[in-house]
Amino acid sequence: MTWYILNTHRHRLEREALESLASTVSWLTPIGWRIDDRLRLIWDADVTAGENVFSICMRYPNHFPFSPPLVLPRDSREWWSSHQYGAGGELCLEYGPDNWHPDLTGADMVQSAYRLFEGERLSTEEQISVPTRHASTLGQELRNKFSRFLMTRAFSEVLSRIPDGVLLSAQVVSLLNEETYVAIVSSLVLPDGVTWADEIPKLANFGFERPAALFRWPIDAALPSTESLTAFRASTAERNLDLPDCTGAIVVQGTTIHYYWFATASDSANKASVIHQPQFSPRLDISHADLAARKVAMVGCGSLGSKLAVILARSGLRKFFLVDDDIFFPDNLVRHELDWRDVGTHKVDSVASKIKLVAPDAVCERRRHRLGGQEASGSLESVIEAIGDCDLIVDATANPSVFNYLCAAVAVSNKPLVWGEVFAGGYGGLVARHRPSLDPSPASMRRIIENWCAEQGRPIERAANDYEGGGDAPHIADDADVSAIAAPAARMAIDLLIPRNPSLFPHSVYFIGLAKGWIFEQPFETHPIDVGPPESVDPGSRLNPTEHEAEIERILKLFNEHKNAATSDTQGDETTSA
Repeated sequence: MTWYILNTHRHRLEREALESLASTVSWLTPIGWRIDDRLRLIWDADVTAGENVFSICMRYPNHFPFSPPLVLPRDSREWWSSHQYGAGGELCLEYGPDNWHPDLTGADMVQSAYRLFEGERLSTEEQISVPTRHASTLGQELRNKFSRFLMTRAFSEVLSRIPDGVLLSAQVVSLLNEETYVAIVSSLVLPDGVTWADEIPKLANFGFERPAALFRWPIDAALPSTESLTAFRASTAERNLDLPDCTGAIVVQGTTIHYYWFATASDSANKASVIHQPQFSPRLDISHADLAARKVAMVGCGSLGSKLAVILARSGLRKFFLVDDDIFFPDNLVRHELDWRDVGTHKVDSVASKIKLVAPDAVCERRRHRLGGQEASGSLESVIEAIGDCDLIVDATANPSVFNYLCAAVAVSNKPLVWGEVFAGGYGGLVARHRPSLDPSPASMRRIIENWCAEQGRPIERAANDYEGGGDAPHIADDADVSAIAAPAARMAIDLLIPRNPSLFPHSVYFIGLAKGWIFEQPFETHPIDVGPPESVDPGSRLNPTEHEAEIERILKLFNEHKNAATSDTQGDETTSA
């Protein structure tokens, strides 16, 4: 049931208000009432402003009077005002959903439309402030624009160094989506021959790069003709600018930028809407700047590891060592950071590409290696050493065998370790960290965690798995479950990498509940675990100076024997021995 049937009193009030207005002003000529095919009540009238007659229709919404009626052209092709949402669109008047009150009437809207028409018809000298709420956003202005040219801040800065009268060569990355075509300058050869390059991804699966010309154009001259590509080239040739074989042109006219993309097959030069990147506004805490110099070893690029890696890249980390040998399959789509574009690839390679799409200046070392798998011993040792060279080690595998290897890397390198786990069933997970000299060893911490659970009478329920789904069965958890554990694990990693002192985390182990189950009585219930101080070294396990020296002598003897064995092949050559 519509408002005018349910609220006949308001219906009469609207009718009387409009009749009263029409009887007291000369610029309003009523036409009559009607109902459209969606049962909306409409009032037609003509509004005269100067020599112009505007044929309006005022359409009442079905939930009137709780939102305002709309004033539109009766002819859907007409575009009367800059304060109008396109041809045939509603006028943006003084009253709208944000400031409408049921005490107002349709007569108030008609009067507002008249004031808009009157204000816009005056000459420049007579122009008054037109009463309107119209303040469109960039998104509103561009929503019907298919072709767009993005001016990055870096490219805007380099343009200030371009002199007049030169024709420069640029490369433009084109991004074609279902609804938009976006062009971005990726590089530009400057007049001195030096190539300037913007910090955008240089990846095979990121757009397609095409040549473009760049030149300045006189401020007082008409822009090149866009009647055709031939006409465009002729216009530039008249100013001694012979365009090379290219797919677009960037025209700098004073402080205004114009971009044209060419279609040779149709002999057309098409103008794109130019978008300027907004002024920089910090979105990260200043302390995050320290992350750029840090390096993280991410072991496991499955659902948890992929999300952790990308979160850290967005947070400012720029150096990654990624380890995983698994392949990305369609079944992984339910909770992984990757998508259909990466199906069939090694996860470690595609996660590296994903990182660079977020942070083009990131450096990603990759190893298609499985810790604990059937790998050559030498290869395993080199991976462990490379992991130990990082500032932080992250175990995102939930695999006990991998954890043991990383315990060895931690012991040798004295580096911190973060690990996370999503429990089967999606009822919760675990995030933990080990800090050298502040926490027990990772192996001891794991034992403390298991003992704590046993004391609660609730051993941890885990699904059999190897990395992500490579074993008997994968974890049963959705993307929200994994993301809920990845976020606090990432925060713990950032806390270690900055590093914050004191830490934001008073405990080094947290069980995080996502649903009722196991030890959790409700969602978002958290159980911190106090793991205590690091283990003290038993004095009885230390050698006295004499015993220590004896052991060192034995080790040196082994080195000497190794050296002698390695040089035995040359002992018979007296010249070489000498």
